[in-house]
Amino acid sequence: MQKLEIAPTRTTLGINFDPNEHLLEFYGNSYPTNPVTFFQPLMNWVEKYLLFYPSEKTKLLFRMDYFNTSSSTFIFKILAMFDVHHQKFGKVELIFECSDKDDDVIDSWKSLLEDLNLPCKIKIQE
Repeated sequence: MQKLEIAPTRTTLGINFDPNEHLLEFYGNSYPTNPVTFFQPLMNWVEKYLLFYPSEKTKLLFRMDYFNTSSSTFIFKILAMFDVHHQKFGKVELIFECSDKDDDVIDSWKSLLEDLNLPCKIKIQE
């Protein structure tokens, strides 16, 4: 399985999905004009990753400054895939990093996780 790298833009996340390191990194801002076009390839990659590496411990790292409602829908779908994986194997590490000035982003992140059983560490950068 190949690594997936996407450079961030003003409106879309940077992506670093490395199957060899079992790391999926999302960083930057997310308010794409067409969220389906941006997120569908990510969801497809995740589906394949979970098939190829079902028992590997995977680290999901989100370093996000802002994400809109449509982005949160797709982020939730990706997290839900890992939630199922975590229930079966218990091998998901989820980390959310943001600045200490981002109370709204932290609240949005927490509400995104309410219906999931993924353990999450929130790291606040000063």
